[in-house]
Amino acid sequence: MASRWLHISRSSHHFRIHTDTTDFFRVEYGDVVLLGGRPYLIRHNAKEGRFGLDDEVKFWVKRAIDLKSESPKIIKLVFYEKFMAHIGGIPFECYRSPRKEARILDLVADHKNFMHGYSIEDVKGNLVRVLDFIKGKPLSHHVADMDMDHQTYLYDQFPGILKHFMECIDAVRFLHNHGEKHGDIRRDHILIDRDSGRYRWIDYDFNYRHRENIFGYDLFGLGNILVFLVGMGDVLLDDLREFQTLTGILP
Repeated sequence: MASRWLHISRSSHHFRIHTDTTDFFRVEYGDVVLLGGRPYLIRHNAKEGRFGLDDEVKFWVKRAIDLKSESPKIIKLVFYEKFMAHIGGIPFECYRSPRKEARILDLVADHKNFMHGYSIEDVKGNLVRVLDFIKGKPLSHHVADMDMDHQTYLYDQFPGILKHFMECIDAVRFLHNHGEKHGDIRRDHILIDRDSGRYRWIDYDFNYRHRENIFGYDLFGLGNILVFLVGMGDVLLDDLREFQTLTGILP
C-alpha cells in the first residue's frame, strides 16, 4: 500500500507502526500511524508560517497519506501548550484544546467555509484529528503576492476579496451562534480553496479564557484581518501619522 509513495532506494523500508501517538516526536517520516484500523503514511512535519516563526517545525502536525483512499491528509496529534496574549494591555490566557477542535469539526462538517475532518482516539486515548488537505494558499499570501498599486487593488481586487471575507465573517457567526469560538483568527488561517474558490477557516484548536465577552478575541481577529485587506498589507498607526505629517491629509 505504501510502496508507491516511497523512494525506490527505500523499497526495503521497515515500517514503524504507531498505535500510540503520545510521544509525537517519535512519529517520523516513513512511519505509519494506525487509527481505528486505518493506516496513514507519515510524510513531513508541518511548519509555522507567521509571527516571526516562519518555517518553525510543528512536530505534532503531520502531513500524511491515507493508504486506503490514497488521499493527502493533515494529522494533528495531541499537544498541550499555554501562553499569554495581550491586546491593548489586556492579557488573555490561551491554550490548545484538541476536544474543542474535535467538537467544531463535527459542527462544521457540512459548512463550505471551514476545513473538514474527523477526530479519533488512539489506543492511549489521545484525541487525534485527521483533516482533509485543502489545496490552496493563505489569504495573506494571496494579497501580498499582488503586484499592483494600492488604488488599483482597492477598486479592482478588494470588492471580490471583501465579498468572500464576508462569508468568512458569517461563518464565524455560525460558530458563535452555536456557543463556540474559533480562538485563533488570523489572516493566514483562511485558505483559498483552489478547487472551489471558497475561503475556508482552518485550525480550531486554540482556546482562551474569556472575560466579559466570550467572543471578544475572535472579533478583534476579524477586525485585524479587515484592516490588512483594506490596506493591502499591514498598516500601523505610525504609518498613518507619517502619512499625515508628509501630506497634511488624514488617510
